[in-house]
Amino acid sequence: MKKNILIIFSVLFFISCNAQKELYSIECISVENEGFVRLKLLNYVKPTKFKVEEASKDAIKALLYSGYSSTNCPTQRPLLKETTDIDNFKKIEKDFFSKNGKWKTFIRNSLDVDNVKTEKITIKEFEIMVNKDLLRKYLEEQKIIKSLNTGF
Repeated sequence: MKKNILIIFSVLFFISCNAQKELYSIECISVENEGFVRLKLLNYVKPTKFKVEEASKDAIKALLYSGYSSTNCPTQRPLLKETTDIDNFKKIEKDFFSKNGKWKTFIRNSLDVDNVKTEKITIKEFEIMVNKDLLRKYLEEQKIIKSLNTGF
């Protein structure tokens, strides 16, 4: 019985630590030309150690998994809408986000903008431009998602 409780506690602790690994908010600043979208990303977990490269990856993850809504831009649903889409992407995710991964081709002009200080925490702010149209095209070519015109 004690062993089971210990295992459950360990799993819950691991999940909570894992959830803390990526805690950020994303806001669309503007839709740019050539398929780019300018995003503002705020990191809450490790602001002093958080780098532009990590923020850029998080911006892509937001487009892939959650999308965004904003008063400045039209709402963007996640590119990976279906469970099968997510499963397909998980197969290439490690290589995609590796040091020399394909993710870099979808980023332009990432900036470490500011440290926003509140009473209790410091939040790191970034501006990142992601080519969402090119990212969608890549996912279609890799057969991770279906083309927008499938079925017509």
